[in-house]
Amino acid sequence: MRAAGLAVWVCGLAAAPHGLHAQGHPPWQTEDVRQQARDLLQRWHAGAFLALDDEALVRSFRALSPEVLATALALGASQHEGLEIWMKRQERIHGRWSDKPFLNHIKYRRQPRQVYMAWLPGGPKAGQEILYDARRRPDAMYGHLGGAFNVMSIWTALDGSLARENSNHSVLDLSPRFIADVVAAELQRYRAEGRSPQADSFEVLTVAGQRCLALGWTPSSGPPAHYAARTRICLNLRQPWVLQVESWDAEGDIQERILFDKIVPATFTDGDFDPANAAYRF
Repeated sequence: MRAAGLAVWVCGLAAAPHGLHAQGHPPWQTEDVRQQARDLLQRWHAGAFLALDDEALVRSFRALSPEVLATALALGASQHEGLEIWMKRQERIHGRWSDKPFLNHIKYRRQPRQVYMAWLPGGPKAGQEILYDARRRPDAMYGHLGGAFNVMSIWTALDGSLARENSNHSVLDLSPRFIADVVAAELQRYRAEGRSPQADSFEVLTVAGQRCLALGWTPSSGPPAHYAARTRICLNLRQPWVLQVESWDAEGDIQERILFDKIVPATFTDGDFDPANAAYRF
């Protein structure tokens, strides 16, 4: 049930214009909040948080308003038109937890909205590839299976069988901007319920060899009212976006662990999203 609830929640978010702020700023995002978020990003880019000890790091983020943090994450994730992403991803799909993470390489372009995604050797479904180009088919993606099953490439719906066998998320969601949108959406839901969206927990962790700050939320209910029964995001102290996101259901079973292992700003051409690209196997 939780996976279905998450899928409904995600589809509702994905159906909106990209970014929760695409049609104007939410009422809590005042100019003062945006200026504080820009100031925060300047400190983040300058490496100010890397220099803090654990106690000072927790104190700094605990003092931030949730609105400033949510705005900073959105601005940080949207500062580049293109991103090249290497991701480790585990999800509970159709009730089964993937003990071995998917290893994905992603090329992500904001305008026009384009995505290339490959499954890398060392993880499940190695060799699989998908392409999305909003100008060609805004409601579909082009892809093929990996290994011996790579017989032909086909167009399939964004929420079709190929998508559902690989993730509870749309291919459009696997970027730092989606996580920023989740945080902003949760903030709005908490405010609507009359409770503070301040994180319930702050702790310093080491994830994939990187020191990071983990923020945890435990709302009053899970999907579809909220993203999950419990969510934790680990902030990348080097770059202003999320290093890892994890979520659990009401029984305490983990539902996803998505690690943005490496993110590099990139400039792409239409050839990077063309199935005829000689580097691809479509």
